Amino acid sequence: MLYDKQKTNLALTRLNQWFYINHLVLNITKTNVIKFTPKTTAHVPLDIYCKDNVIDEVKSIKFLGMHIVNYVIWKNHVEQIPPKLSVACFLIRNLIHT
Repeated sequence: MLYDKQKTNLALTRLNQWFYINHLVLNITKTNVIKFTPKTTAHVPLDIYCKDNVIDEVKSIKFLGMHIVNYVIWKNHVEQIPPKLSVACFLIRNLIHT
């Protein structure tokens, strides 16, 4: 049975082959990995390599405008919404008075 690291590295190798076949390039410097776990589980770091470069493991990431945390809680994302709504309300309020 393959361990998580082995499975992930195997999947990344296959993904990299798909990129190559389709004339695409994976930008390793912009690539991160996030491992979703419950808060009660002890953190076991992943060592994931692609072309002899280590891919950084992060605890939170912004993906398609959503702030995602490895514990799958929405606190970070929800905290980002009120300032954006405040700006939108201000703009609408100013448009009404013009």
